[in-house]
Amino acid sequence: MHLPERQRLILKEIVDRYIRLREPVSSRMILEDYGLSVSSATVRNDMSDLEKHGYIHKPYSSSGRVPTQKGYRFFVEWLLDLSQLAKAEGVEIAQAYEVRTLDVGEAPRHAAFLLANMTRNAAFVISPDLGDARLERVLLARLSERMAFLVVVSDIGIVEQGAIPLDSTATEDEIERMMRLVNQSLRGATLAEVRRLAEDETEGWHERPERQAILAVARLLEARMGRRLVIEGLVHLIDSLQVVPPGDALHRFASLNRTLRDETGFIAAVAASRQGRRGIVVHVGDFPLDGLEEWSVVTCDYRPCGGVLGVVAPVWMDYGRAMSAVSYVAARLEALLLGGRPRDIRKGNE
Repeated sequence: MHLPERQRLILKEIVDRYIRLREPVSSRMILEDYGLSVSSATVRNDMSDLEKHGYIHKPYSSSGRVPTQKGYRFFVEWLLDLSQLAKAEGVEIAQAYEVRTLDVGEAPRHAAFLLANMTRNAAFVISPDLGDARLERVLLARLSERMAFLVVVSDIGIVEQGAIPLDSTATEDEIERMMRLVNQSLRGATLAEVRRLAEDETEGWHERPERQAILAVARLLEARMGRRLVIEGLVHLIDSLQVVPPGDALHRFASLNRTLRDETGFIAAVAASRQGRRGIVVHVGDFPLDGLEEWSVVTCDYRPCGGVLGVVAPVWMDYGRAMSAVSYVAARLEALLLGGRPRDIRKGNE
């Protein structure tokens, strides 16, 4: 169903406020907090329509509204779509060259946040292995004689962007030449290959402007080449543990928190637990990592480059809800990452 624009805005605000404050939302709150230039009666009518169509509901007769699963799904689609916008400078440069602008670093963070709030559990997203991503284009814009703004665009979106120093002064024409040389030489190479090429000290294998640009790309990629773990929603587990004695709850939570702080160990354990399987994998108290003996872990992979996301919750979790949510969010994240890939590259990864 296509919602009118004002109802879309009101629904976004209801879900956003409820996620942040965990209290039913009234029309008065919407008007006070968000300053809509409409009457309270108009907002109430729009909220009634949203309730009639299943996006929100009243927990009890005299309360404000809270989101339903349908409302959360609407919010998921909206917020994940926002992750297609990168930082303002990168977007401006990318649009000038007609390049898609999904920020590969931001999309997993949004996905983890939404998955946590959809399931009321802890959620995690392991980023794709960017070493396997292929360079689509490098965009350079001159900021000053010794500074440029660089955007590295891979086949799955913007991998990194930022201001970078140049080894020597450069004019606008030289910046254009550097960008053209790198794109001609390296388009289609994996980002790992680009890093290795920058480390090659063989004298004379390419011209100085090209060398300077490749080194700049490698510097910007350095922090992004390893897998990253994003975790959201640990606070939700405090509510889940209220059914066990306080001492036991504190021990379980502290043990889990220590385990998740070991980013490298957790990422390795997720890979071991899946054993190369596709789709949803569920571990009920048998996840292969110390500290998770009394927890369940539901994971799902997403393409490309081997990303994984999932939820962690007590063994009495709502498995149906968790499995549905991780499958849905994984599919949305995958669609974003694959959606703008060049057609020939996409066929090779299906």
